[in-house]
Amino acid sequence: MASITPVFGMRGTGSWDTDERPTSWRQEMLRKYPRGSLPLTAIASKSVKTERVADPTFHWWEKHLITNAGTFTEIYTDQKMSSALAVDNTAAGVILHLKVDATGDDPLTNYVVPGSGILLGLTTDHRCEVRGAVTAIDRSAGASSRISFKLLTADNSIAGASLDDANRVLVMPTVFSEFGGVPEPLSYKPFSMYNHTSIKKASLGMSRTAMAVRNLRPNTNDWKEAKRETLENLGVQMEMEIIYGTRSEDVDPATNQPIRRSMGLRQFIRTYGRAGGQAALGFYSNENIASFARATDFSSKTWIQGGFDWLMQVSLYLSTFTDISNCYHIVGNGVKLGLTILAERRATVHMEVRDVEYGMKVTRFLTPFGEFNVVDAPLFNREPMLQYAWMGIPKGALRFVTVDEGDVQFLEDPNYKKGGHGHRDGRLDLWMVESGYEIHDSKSWFMLYDVGKDNVV
Repeated sequence: MASITPVFGMRGTGSWDTDERPTSWRQEMLRKYPRGSLPLTAIASKSVKTERVADPTFHWWEKHLITNAGTFTEIYTDQKMSSALAVDNTAAGVILHLKVDATGDDPLTNYVVPGSGILLGLTTDHRCEVRGAVTAIDRSAGASSRISFKLLTADNSIAGASLDDANRVLVMPTVFSEFGGVPEPLSYKPFSMYNHTSIKKASLGMSRTAMAVRNLRPNTNDWKEAKRETLENLGVQMEMEIIYGTRSEDVDPATNQPIRRSMGLRQFIRTYGRAGGQAALGFYSNENIASFARATDFSSKTWIQGGFDWLMQVSLYLSTFTDISNCYHIVGNGVKLGLTILAERRATVHMEVRDVEYGMKVTRFLTPFGEFNVVDAPLFNREPMLQYAWMGIPKGALRFVTVDEGDVQFLEDPNYKKGGHGHRDGRLDLWMVESGYEIHDSKSWFMLYDVGKDNVV
């Protein structure tokens, strides 16, 4: 029987392929700290191989799920949209007009063409249900664009659940007569995103005297430890960049050369997340960022009183675009404490530690909404801003991108004991990498804050 060759450090749930062994210094970071000290680096390393790009500014594209549904502003009885529908029991055959915002995120005008069947309903009451057929569309008026349609079924006379109360439209196929024509063609362009690589460095400098006193020479244990500490410092800073990095490009006034910075996950979620959000659940900025402490529906409640209900409602909201069970959930120790409190008080919820995966110790948080693979991140634990933060990372969505030589390199001082520039009395070695992050599944990422804290509104 063939033997299994061990791989020190990061392990996946399956076997390693031959070309996946850690040959780079970035992988060496994970070998040195194999139990989750750098979980974001581990996820980017194991989920997809390093990608190299030909330019420090790189683009990628993605297509989102076609929802074939949307919202509208108001229903009008005239084409100029000056008289709003204000009565119940409208008869079949009447032509009405929807005022829609074609400038918003994923507008209804993306999905309808003349001949499309539509159903108008109310998200809070199933009794509101009226069918129609689109007759004309004006997409040119921005926030005041128009969809005209003919009622195929009569409106009901139920107060509060009639056509004039509707707020949602579902789109169905186009329907034509025998020997009819063809519908207006629809095609969807992929959504373009971009990021920069940035040049990151960490130097290791020692004077000749210090090395002589401590007998520090290359390949001695003390020298390796100093080199390791410098690499660890760079690795922790790169983890911070993955979270808080900002995409920017300007010019260094000292060298007149470009400086580029990489976009991190926080900026990515704010920039490309779904527009809108429900303040009642603590969503702000967009629909991918929420806070229990700011959720008005849970005003003044402690985490014990409202935390579970809030978490389940947020999960319901996020699951529209996010496969929560197929994510890694990077959390601080405050979050794990909050989840443990919930597990102790609810029979339907429990937590269990799994085998080490991707170089990380994973805890399964089992809920009625599925399984959450929770990763306790040291960086989150140590940083007060992140102790009660929860980041949802879709598997395979974070990619490490490099330029030229690519991965983290150790550059020894070529001038040591050779004179060199200024005859420096010692040596100055360097860790360096030019890298960025390609982030996919833009609508699936999320950040939750104050998980485990009490509500303050």
